[in-house]
Amino acid sequence: MIRVIVPATTANLGPGFDSLGMALSQYSIFECEAADDINIEIEGLEADKLTVENNLVIDCMNRLFEYIGNYPKGYRLKIINGVPLARGMGSSAAAIVGGLMSANALMGFPLEKEDILKLATEIEGHPDNVAPALLGQLIVSTQTKDGEIVYQTIKPFEDLECVLFIPEYEVSTSDSRGVLPKRISMADAVHNSSHLALLVMGFANGNKDLIAKTMDDKIHEPYRKILIKQFDDFKEAALNSGAFAFSLSGAGSTIIAYVSKENSENVCKSLQRVADESNLEGKAVILKPCTNGAICEIS
Repeated sequence: MIRVIVPATTANLGPGFDSLGMALSQYSIFECEAADDINIEIEGLEADKLTVENNLVIDCMNRLFEYIGNYPKGYRLKIINGVPLARGMGSSAAAIVGGLMSANALMGFPLEKEDILKLATEIEGHPDNVAPALLGQLIVSTQTKDGEIVYQTIKPFEDLECVLFIPEYEVSTSDSRGVLPKRISMADAVHNSSHLALLVMGFANGNKDLIAKTMDDKIHEPYRKILIKQFDDFKEAALNSGAFAFSLSGAGSTIIAYVSKENSENVCKSLQRVADESNLEGKAVILKPCTNGAICEIS
C-alpha cells in the first residue's frame, strides 16, 4: 500500500505574490495500490464537492504516466481530503502533488523530487504553492525564462505558529484574479520588491520585528480584500491580541495571523470572536508550519 501525505500551504504572505509559500500542518492523504482495474474512493473534508470525473488528482496521475511513457494495468486510489477547497490553503497544490507522488510510487519511483516539482509547476502555473507542498518549510521560488525552477528553502523559526480563520464561503480563482489591476505603478513595484526582500530576511533570521514591518502588499491584497468579509476587523483583532503580522492566505477566503506560540490561543479566540459577532460561519484554527513536506510511505 502506498500512502502519500501532503500538507496544506499558504502563499504570498503579503508582498510575495506568486513567489512565496509556506507548508502548514494540515494534510490530505492519498492511498494507492496496484489493481486489475481502476477504482476511486473520495472521503474527508468537503468530499461531496469532489467527483471522480474531472478530478485533479487523477488528471495528475495520468500526466505522470504520460510523461514517463508507461501506464499501470489499474490501481485503487482513496483520496482523504483534508484541505478546504477554494479557501487559499493550497487545495489544488495538495491534489497535484498527491496525484504525482502516488503515480510515481505506483510505477516504482522513476522520477526524483525535482522532476515532480517541474511537472507540478507546469500543471499549477507557478511554484509558490506546489513547492512547499512537496518540500515543506517556507520557500521563495520563481521560474526562469528557460523554464528552470529556482527556489530557496527557509526553515521557519522555532516558536512560529499560524492562526487562521477559515470561513465557510469560497473565493473562486476567477474572482480573485479578476479583481487584480492590469497594471501597477513603479512605486508599488518598488514597494513590493523591497518589502519582500526584507520579509524573507526576517523569516530567515527569525526577526519578528522585521517581518511585522515588511509584510505589507500593494499588488494584490488591497484589491482582493474586498472579497473577504470583515478583513479589516480580523486584521485589527489579530494585531491587537498578539499577532506580529497578518495577511490573506493565498487569494483567500482564509486569513492568517503570524504569532509566537505564547500568543496563539489569544489570537485564535480574538479571530473567532470577530466571526461570531459578525455572524460569519467558519472556524479559527492554530497550525504550525510543516517542515517535512509531502511524505510517501510504503507498507
